Amino acid sequence: MRDWIRVLLNHHEQSLRRFPDQRLLVLFDVDDTFLDMRLALVSVLRAYDATHGSAWFGALDPVALDPFGRGIEDILVRCRVPADEQPRVLAWHQHERRCDEMIHLAHAPYRGLLELAGWLHRQPRTAVGINSARPEFLRQDTLRCLNSLAKASGLSFMDELAWFTPHGWQDDVCASKLAAIAQAQRRGDRVIALVDSNPALLGCLAAADHGDDMLLLHSADLVQLPTPAPRQERRATLTA
Repeated sequence: MRDWIRVLLNHHEQSLRRFPDQRLLVLFDVDDTFLDMRLALVSVLRAYDATHGSAWFGALDPVALDPFGRGIEDILVRCRVPADEQPRVLAWHQHERRCDEMIHLAHAPYRGLLELAGWLHRQPRTAVGINSARPEFLRQDTLRCLNSLAKASGLSFMDELAWFTPHGWQDDVCASKLAAIAQAQRRGDRVIALVDSNPALLGCLAAADHGDDMLLLHSADLVQLPTPAPRQERRATLTA
């Protein structure tokens, strides 16, 4: 596997030299980049079974679920939960999915990416933001979750550097993400990298042709790779 972290850090260092009067911005997707909500959803439902002595969700496969954790009602039908019990499961799901334990479980496959984002955020003239396919109405919940996870990394995701699709799940995600990049650059930031989980979307963004200014990275390539060492003499380095 190619060392995309080294590629990203080299690109960042070159961009500091190329754009000395601009703040550099690295944008991250959320789902399948920082969070896998399918794991959290299955854990919540199996916890319901364990607490209530039922056995509805033992065979539920996370891979078959929506990556955003949507469609809970359809899952209950598929798992043959009786109609009179479904409201109790839904109430359990609504309460438990906000717990910090569930957030950390959802982040588990991507442990290390927040540390990378935090390291970038601490570099000169560099900021980290969110460019998500999630709808705008999930903004505050999403930022709360990410900032809870990011505390140990010295990173805080700021409202003004977070973009979501404006109208809901049916939006054109590629158009929305392109608009976010354009807005950031109109404000004076230089978007130098986008980390995303959707290869088709990355292809769409590549076709928009931002030249060599913007590095497009698939999040799966960054999972479980080495994290950067502290900057020495203002140069980006890696651990051995």
